[in-house]
Amino acid sequence: MHIATLEESHGQLHLALHFHRQGNLPGAKVLYLEVLKKSPFEPTALSNLAMIESASGNPEAAIGLYQKLVQCKPDDADAHNNLAYIQALAGRFKDALENYQHATTLAPYDSQIIVNYGLLLKRLGRLEDALTMFSHSVPVEADNLDILCNRGNIFMEMGQLDEALASYDRALKIDPRNLVLLCNRSTLLCDLSRFDEGLTSSELAVKYHPLQAAAWAERGTALKNLDRNEDAINSYREALKLNPGHLAAQINLAGLYVSETDATQESVRESGKSLSLVLASQFGRPAPGGVRISNFRLKHDLQQAQYLLAHGYKVNGLENFIEAGEQIFSANTGDASTVFDVPRQQHELMRPFLASQLVYEMPTGMDACLNPDNDWAAIEAAYLAGTPEILYIDDFLSQPALHAFQQFCLVSRVWLKEYTSCYLGAFSNQGFVSPLHLQLARELRTAMPRVFRDYLLGQLWAFKYDSVLGKGINVHADFAKVNLNFWITPDDSNLDKAAGGLKVYTAPAPADWTFHDYNRDTKLIYEHLATNGSESVTVPYKCNRAVLFNSALFHETDTIAFREGYENRRINMTYLFGRQLV
Repeated sequence: MHIATLEESHGQLHLALHFHRQGNLPGAKVLYLEVLKKSPFEPTALSNLAMIESASGNPEAAIGLYQKLVQCKPDDADAHNNLAYIQALAGRFKDALENYQHATTLAPYDSQIIVNYGLLLKRLGRLEDALTMFSHSVPVEADNLDILCNRGNIFMEMGQLDEALASYDRALKIDPRNLVLLCNRSTLLCDLSRFDEGLTSSELAVKYHPLQAAAWAERGTALKNLDRNEDAINSYREALKLNPGHLAAQINLAGLYVSETDATQESVRESGKSLSLVLASQFGRPAPGGVRISNFRLKHDLQQAQYLLAHGYKVNGLENFIEAGEQIFSANTGDASTVFDVPRQQHELMRPFLASQLVYEMPTGMDACLNPDNDWAAIEAAYLAGTPEILYIDDFLSQPALHAFQQFCLVSRVWLKEYTSCYLGAFSNQGFVSPLHLQLARELRTAMPRVFRDYLLGQLWAFKYDSVLGKGINVHADFAKVNLNFWITPDDSNLDKAAGGLKVYTAPAPADWTFHDYNRDTKLIYEHLATNGSESVTVPYKCNRAVLFNSALFHETDTIAFREGYENRRINMTYLFGRQLV
């Protein structure tokens, strides 16, 4: 957006424009309002006042002003574009789409309109429509970096990696030193398992932009993919020197320390820093126009807050959050995926609790995480003899360890990742880690050395579900060598004793598939399973039951029906060791 001007300005409007250019927004606002008292549809005053209202965190006021501007200038594509942009910020997506559509009708090849419209379509998950928008514009705007870069990003998200690379390369011919393009290209090349080329692209980013944290963070990721972990750590630390708040660098640094399970103190410390940054990015600042929150997210956080209050935990803003959350939840209807509009005033009451960092303090000095009564040598032999490699282990954890993990998952405010199937995730590089988590990984290596060998702990996470979803995680494979999945919610919570667990297919992912192919492309996976006549093994849910299997085997969550209530939510924990798929 640009400050509008008049060929012949005078009086208050002339002075308002002067104040606006000088950054005196309060003074400019007063004068624009005076102008509009006399001339309610003066376009320059409407446009510039709308800009001020938007910058001041008053999107609804800005929308009203832009709507007046559109009334007096119905054929002005820029006016429709600005109106749509603010409507999207305010969560009024249907209105925004209509105004972007009108803007593109008036100016079909305006690059700014195309980018704004395409990004909204992407945000709403309409990737094909977004791709059409960006692709339609490229022949006319062939030298527009924003369009080419966004086109590549859409291709990336859709798993069309060769097409994404072509878009990035085309853009880099125009601007060979572009930081965003070099970093995106590095990520893409690593996704294609072309790790050396990915490192080259990231090192060009560092060469041209040595003071940009993003370049060093991208280089760290390329080095990590080449198993050059020490160099990767140094690169991430350089990124954090330049920008201590660089979230990706901090999360990836924490992940590398978690992989080195002997680096317990470093793992917990760096993961805690990641959690702080995530909380600050999501809840650290007021949301001027309010926020939108999903039904299943609000339900979980409200249940957790009530649990914490009932068990005597002191958390900043706890009671205010419960009061505001209950008002919002009771006033809205809909299924788990419904999204609520939370007004600014209520969100401000909720924000202190949401921004609070709370991680359950695990017991120290526990003799054993694994159940010492199990015959681990026999379990190891049975796993290695399997074709394919899959088995389940009952009474997996010692009772003290099971109780500790249950408490950690109930108390800790680490469930920050939302999934479209209405469940929540927590990750070891973002707060879901403790000395006990890492002790378990070490014990597994000792108990079954021929299974876990010297494999690094590639990832550790947990998922928490609503009571009745019918469907959990979609079919996928993982990058690792060995997958360990175990359940910790009490058996009484499960309403269907024959279900609620995991389905594992006997046909593995092809070694030449990309991450998108084996982890996200559901249609391709089911076609592969059918073509190869894959059978499946369904392991019913049982508390303290672990499923151990080759990570290349496709697997998915079985149907879920658990009792209502916070402590009844199905929780599974997953450890991934080693790497085979890339």
